[in-house]
Amino acid sequence: NMFIAKSNYLQHIKKLADMAKELKLNIYIWGERGVGKSFLARYIISPSFIIEDFDKKPFTDKKFFIATGSSALNSDLLKKYFAMDIELKPLKEHPEDIEAFINYFLAKAKEELKIDKNIIIKNPDISENLNSLKRQIYKELLKPSKEEIFEILKELLKEQHSTYENEVNNFERILFSAMKEKYKSKLKISEKLKMNRVTLTKKMKALDV
Repeated sequence: NMFIAKSNYLQHIKKLADMAKELKLNIYIWGERGVGKSFLARYIISPSFIIEDFDKKPFTDKKFFIATGSSALNSDLLKKYFAMDIELKPLKEHPEDIEAFINYFLAKAKEELKIDKNIIIKNPDISENLNSLKRQIYKELLKPSKEEIFEILKELLKEQHSTYENEVNNFERILFSAMKEKYKSKLKISEKLKMNRVTLTKKMKALDV
């Protein structure tokens, strides 16, 4: 297993992990969701020796193990079971690592999904650290092109369709909803769609957008 470490912060963490691996030290790794606790634990030891959520059930009869949790342990528990603890900070505190994680997840996603497509993540979602970043990459990779969407729509309409007016209304409702989400103001939407603002307002009201 590998552990990505581009920033000075994660390189320091990796040195501690290498020491734990070599000396077979019990380590407690903690931090909020998605910071990479499992990544680091699997880098040090095989999954069968990893105890998750140790802060919720602080007991084990294993002699050598790596534990993870969401909060720090009190000093007595820490001394009883571990040589040291490692806090993994949120990704926003070491943004130098974001690009490396994007490349890692993108390569994994392409391999798993058998999709050879290049995508650009302009605004990385790190609201849930690595969890949200990974989700974003998979979602972007699976997102169909406009041509593919039209082909899917064509096939659906072959099987089931309504009147011309209803189908046009459905398309306009989706279009206006998307524009409203993206641009917020009707003035901006009318500019982008090159459409009269009064006409746009009437249509959006009629379609309940």
